[in-house]
Amino acid sequence: MMKLSNTAFFTALLIFGCVASGSTRAEGFPLSATTTGIMFARDLSLGARGNDVMVLQQFLITGGYLNLTATTDYFGPLTKAALRLWQTSAGVYPTSGFLGPLSRGKINAALQPAPTDAAGAKSGAPTTTATAVNGAQGYPVRLIVPKLGIDAGFQYNGLKSDGAMEVPGNIYDVGWFTGSVHPGEKGVAIATGHVAQVRAGVVTKPGVFSNLYKLSVGDKLSVVKDNGASVTFTVRAIRSYDPAMDSADVFRATDDGAHLNLITCEGTWSQAQLSYSQRLVVFTDATE
Repeated sequence: MMKLSNTAFFTALLIFGCVASGSTRAEGFPLSATTTGIMFARDLSLGARGNDVMVLQQFLITGGYLNLTATTDYFGPLTKAALRLWQTSAGVYPTSGFLGPLSRGKINAALQPAPTDAAGAKSGAPTTTATAVNGAQGYPVRLIVPKLGIDAGFQYNGLKSDGAMEVPGNIYDVGWFTGSVHPGEKGVAIATGHVAQVRAGVVTKPGVFSNLYKLSVGDKLSVVKDNGASVTFTVRAIRSYDPAMDSADVFRATDDGAHLNLITCEGTWSQAQLSYSQRLVVFTDATE
């Protein structure tokens, strides 16, 4: 079965629209028990078409169930047969090759971060929460970056049907990716933001992360929670990524600390793709 560390899944997460454009609109939904970290939001069966079919195929290819060199947007006999193989291995019955609520739930759960208990061990129940540092429980409500003059509210964003991250619906807020841990909890929390508003290929307004590139190692920022707690983070590294690169290090931690990674766009604007060519990621660590 596909694990969270799968390169293709992390790459899909990094491909997000980080520019507010006149011809594109970011989708969003509030955090809830039924939508947090959702990957597949509808049933899929023979004859279905769509981006979510491509995501399902990638899941099956990665797991070794589907023998295709590339995904398509068509749910055909090969996809059905591969899904039946996965259902057998996952203990989903009947093994009909139909992606219904049970199969969707199992796949969605497999793609969510494993929570960490107080001893640092991974538990089996899928959730976006984990052990908090500094007692900082709660949901993020404001991101404050003194050096850049940022004092922005949070939107809560999950996954789109094609497996890419949703983004804030305006250029002023930042988005907490609800498939990641809460900021201040052990693991990696993800925050996204627009770099600009672009209309007809022309930047008309700067976005909340327009100056993110000006941060340096050692700079401080903080996240205020809905319970009044505040968690301070220190910039550890700043890196640029091509959207097709292996971005696994953006979404997972190699230690037992709490981290917040900020993602926006940079590089060359493409009018055809309505986005920039690169992604800028600021890696930060929670500090006492």
